[in-house]
Amino acid sequence: MSENDEELDLDYVPEDVLREVLEEEKKLAKRRKKRVYPSSRDIVEAIIEAVKMARGIHPDEFPDLVLRILEDKGFDTRHVTIKRIWSTYENLVRRGVVRDVLHVVSNKGY
Repeated sequence: MSENDEELDLDYVPEDVLREVLEEEKKLAKRRKKRVYPSSRDIVEAIIEAVKMARGIHPDEFPDLVLRILEDKGFDTRHVTIKRIWSTYENLVRRGVVRDVLHVVSNKGY
């Protein structure tokens, strides 16, 4: 080492630097906690749960119920469309996974 180089004492960290680093870590942790988009399986599970609660509600309210269930589980539902919810619901009814409690799936052709 030359005379101009100073050795750093790595055992000591100034309080203001430590505080600044910790605050930055908190900001990064908040950014990392982005809500994830639901997978197809997550949507199926939400629909099955919604069907259990859907007795007596109007079919127009069903997609909102599914979206609320997904949001309550911490998912980002911006890209979950009503068409996807109804398509998945119809598939589940046709396969016999859930009953058509909303009476919206016709039996024509099946």
